[in-house]
Amino acid sequence: MLSELLILLVSHVTLVAVAQDVSFIYNGFKSSADLSLDGVASFTSSGLLMLTNETKQEKGHAFYPKPVTFKNSSNSSALSFSTSFVFGIVSEYPKLAAHGLAFVIAPTRRLPGSSASQYLGLFNETNNGKDTNHVFAVELDTARWPEFDDINDNHVGFDINGLRSVKSTPAGYYADHGGKFTNLSLISGKPMQVWVDYDGKRKQINATLAPIHVDKPTTPLLSLDHDLSPILSDTSYLGFSSATGAVETSHCILGWSFKMNGQAQALRSLNS
Repeated sequence: MLSELLILLVSHVTLVAVAQDVSFIYNGFKSSADLSLDGVASFTSSGLLMLTNETKQEKGHAFYPKPVTFKNSSNSSALSFSTSFVFGIVSEYPKLAAHGLAFVIAPTRRLPGSSASQYLGLFNETNNGKDTNHVFAVELDTARWPEFDDINDNHVGFDINGLRSVKSTPAGYYADHGGKFTNLSLISGKPMQVWVDYDGKRKQINATLAPIHVDKPTTPLLSLDHDLSPILSDTSYLGFSSATGAVETSHCILGWSFKMNGQAQALRSLNS
């Protein structure tokens, strides 16, 4: 099934970094891709970024290697940014997986001391929920943990300094031309695309999810009015974190784009 994920994207990367206007795009991942990996994260020979690789109780991180300026130097307000990525989750069981993955912005790119399982490689029992973490994440969670007030075992959530999401909703998307909500299974093994947009002027965070063959829906899946200025460090690292528990699960990233102060470039697919 992973090969089916891969053929949708052409292996190509473009990097641009000028002052605060950082921009990059990875249409697939070669072994020479300029990313910082740790844990069990690796590049496959076919061009996938594997955050976890069918191992239990493990975690994996993949970060853009350079620190990025996320705040305006004149007033310390968080800048606008946009990112998009395509992911796939493949479990040894068709209806059970653990534990999910997250897009993350953090002060460091290695998240030292983080735990696997329900902590998604982001936090641990001691630091979860502490304001000193300065972490913002968008979780794609495939397990329900009552200790974090998870709504179900298939949801998208905004996490600020901890895994008790500030806001979350079942995974799915609102179709254009009618707005009907369609459920999506994060562990279906099918490629899906996520868009995360932060408007620094409006102080609004939006997350949108859709199958790979669907254009970005007009209506976000999740929207939150929240100022990220007190949360993010002046310079931070951005990337992905993932973890497994008792179920062997592969968490894959197929492509990724990011743009500070603008719209992230569209990921190229063979369908476009």
